Amino acid sequence: MHWQTSARAEQRHTTTLTTTDQHFSRIADTYRHFRTTDSEPITSIAKELKNLTRIEAIDIGCGTGRYDILLHKYLGDKLHLTCVDANVDMLAQLDKYLKELSISNCVSLYSKAENLAFQSNSFDCIFTFNAIHHFNLSEFLQESARILKSGGYLFIYTRLHGQNGRNIWGRYFPKFQQKETRLYTLSTLTQKVAAIPTLRIRSTEYFKYRRMLPLEQLVERVKAHHYSTFSLYSPEELEESITGFVDNIETEFNGAHWIRWFDEMTLFTIQKI
Repeated sequence: MHWQTSARAEQRHTTTLTTTDQHFSRIADTYRHFRTTDSEPITSIAKELKNLTRIEAIDIGCGTGRYDILLHKYLGDKLHLTCVDANVDMLAQLDKYLKELSISNCVSLYSKAENLAFQSNSFDCIFTFNAIHHFNLSEFLQESARILKSGGYLFIYTRLHGQNGRNIWGRYFPKFQQKETRLYTLSTLTQKVAAIPTLRIRSTEYFKYRRMLPLEQLVERVKAHHYSTFSLYSPEELEESITGFVDNIETEFNGAHWIRWFDEMTLFTIQKI
């Protein structure tokens, strides 16, 4: 069920690329190299799904598949996964990755998160990792409720707006928190879930990760736009902000080679009733 190259090329030709599309097309080749993939939420998900003998699942906003590889590792052959993304270049990297690893129980599909071409009550669970800020959340939740089987799960792994303000970028990179208006607060996200009659939040799990990188690698990540937030800056504004970031880090960390900080994330386990 992998899309053929010609079909993806036609999709590219007939789709007007948004700023977000352009960002992900530009970084598709290097995305896995610069982004951190956390195993802790996958461990929690695997525990929740341990009693299922076959899992029909979909990962929406899968990107290059870095979390899909972990899902395959933890859930094994009982997982049958459809990997969905709205960027053809990211999906091309995913297909390449799956082929390299000889993973056959994952297939890829181009689709928007808000309009999924699947029958109602099709999936045991839905995953989405670091992606909901790119969706129309209300429409995505409605579609999720439609395609989930009764009793099925929606797992949302995301950084909340307040968590974003406490990480190294929110604290030290000029205008980062002001630019990033797409992330949800806890109250807004829970309200949007509550607005869907058949969905209930079963649990909310918070993660705190210790990170460490040299300053030059942090700057390299900014220049590579490893977060889409950096695509919201003009080129001149980004260069000026990099200079300010370096000054802030050198002042705060007294010129240390290794820069240490904490990242925070949240996993929502939502069930269709």
